[in-house]
Amino acid sequence: MKTQFVETFFTNVAQSSGMDISLVKVRGDNGHHVVESAFKAFSRALRNLIDGTDTNNYTSDEFEKMWGEKSVSYTAGLELCREGKLERSTKETSILVHVLMNGLLKGSDSVQVDTGIKTMDEFVAILAKEAKMSVEVKCNGDLYVDDHHTSEDVSIALGQVLNTAFGTKAGLNRMWCATGTYGDAEVEVTMDLSNRPCITHNLSLSSNPNDEEYAGDLSIEMLDHVLESLVMNSKSTVHIVENKAGKTVLETAMATAMAYGAALRMCAAVDPRRAGKTASSKGTLSV
Repeated sequence: MKTQFVETFFTNVAQSSGMDISLVKVRGDNGHHVVESAFKAFSRALRNLIDGTDTNNYTSDEFEKMWGEKSVSYTAGLELCREGKLERSTKETSILVHVLMNGLLKGSDSVQVDTGIKTMDEFVAILAKEAKMSVEVKCNGDLYVDDHHTSEDVSIALGQVLNTAFGTKAGLNRMWCATGTYGDAEVEVTMDLSNRPCITHNLSLSSNPNDEEYAGDLSIEMLDHVLESLVMNSKSTVHIVENKAGKTVLETAMATAMAYGAALRMCAAVDPRRAGKTASSKGTLSV
């Protein structure tokens, strides 16, 4: 598919509307996806311009009015009573994961994570707090072998529970972009509750300059697997960009958790203007 007409189209849009438009392809070789993504990105940017909101400024008056705890969106989200719960046991792990998308009404005490791996505990806790959802995660795994089964199975279960809590995704924002900083690290996450799972990232994990093998007490190779398992089982499309590496891989990991949670919060937020309709030209994300 030829994509050169995309530039022509948006050049004319800019000229006729009087707007300054910057459209940059970061990655992608499929012409259909490039064109589709260009129009989706433009429409979202235009909507934020009209709303007067900055996707990375969660403290502005405009943002609070549109998405804050006193907004129609926030109330509508609570009224959905979104919840997911899973208990599973194998010869390798016994896991309980329970998620309530309730805006953390009971505060940080509503986040309880105990996997036996401190880095996993902190990663999930940070993600949950940024997403403003109550989470209970318990795992008894074969850590006497290594961290593989525990970290993988927790991520799989959490992804599955999130997908359950999302429901049909009708009326939700569906897409968002957020940035997280932790120590020296800065990471950006772009997320789409697409029902078509895919993850790409440029995180300095195995290729980190300090040749670290662990992020805290989690092996770096498993950190990569944690992200993949979470994304694939939540049926989301996620692009992660490391804007600035941390002094350690642990810093980069926690910045990723912050950005991921913040993006998740807004993707799962109800957009009242959709009146319960799915954010898709097909009218559904189930096929």
